[in-house]
Amino acid sequence: MAVNRFLKVALALSGAFFWVSASTAESPLEETVNTLEEWVETERLISDVKAEWEANKSSMENLISIYTQEIETLTELIEAAEKDTSAAETRRADLTEQDKAVKEFEAKVVEGLIAAETAMKGLQAFLPPPLQEELNPLFSTIPEDPKASKLSVGQRIQPIVAILTQVQKFNQVVTVVEGFREFEAGRTVQTESIYFGLGASYYVDQANEHAGVGVMGSDGWEWKDDDELVSAARNFVEIYRGTQQAKYVELPVSVN
Repeated sequence: MAVNRFLKVALALSGAFFWVSASTAESPLEETVNTLEEWVETERLISDVKAEWEANKSSMENLISIYTQEIETLTELIEAAEKDTSAAETRRADLTEQDKAVKEFEAKVVEGLIAAETAMKGLQAFLPPPLQEELNPLFSTIPEDPKASKLSVGQRIQPIVAILTQVQKFNQVVTVVEGFREFEAGRTVQTESIYFGLGASYYVDQANEHAGVGVMGSDGWEWKDDDELVSAARNFVEIYRGTQQAKYVELPVSVN
């Protein structure tokens, strides 16, 4: 390597000097020739050392350039990783806030559901009997204790929406249903009841002997006998069923 070359040059120079000093007895021509030979050898060694140094210098510069590029690449990767970490932390913070907001909203929804379920339980008794019977399967799915329910929000909302939908539909139409009613001395007769939505209802028995009015009372749906309504109620039922031509029928309406 370069160090060996330098040693050779140094030894050559020392040898040349020693030879010159020790050969004073030689002729001037021989002395000159020997000196030139030593000088030429020294120059050759210097040239070789210089060439080797230039070659090594280029290799070292290339290595330095490669290492510099690697350092720059690593620096960029570190900076990118730091940015990704910062972005991930920001995203995590956003998700935490969103989760908090969702839980707060869900808590409000559950609070509203508890109130709605409690109201539904209270509403059931005030609905017309045929509507109550139709909605019994839905009412049975409402938790007995809304505050202790473990059902999901979706499971709890479905029956409430279904009940309200059916109640609204019933309230928009006239409904006639057949049933039985018990009168004096335990006598049970078949009747037909007319419901004008949730507002009022009337009944008349098939023998056209009894009639009455049904309204929503303080304890639920209440019936009041009024046999004077037999003719009007029967006429309405026949018109509804299409067995009688349409005409004006007067029925009393109670406004609470």
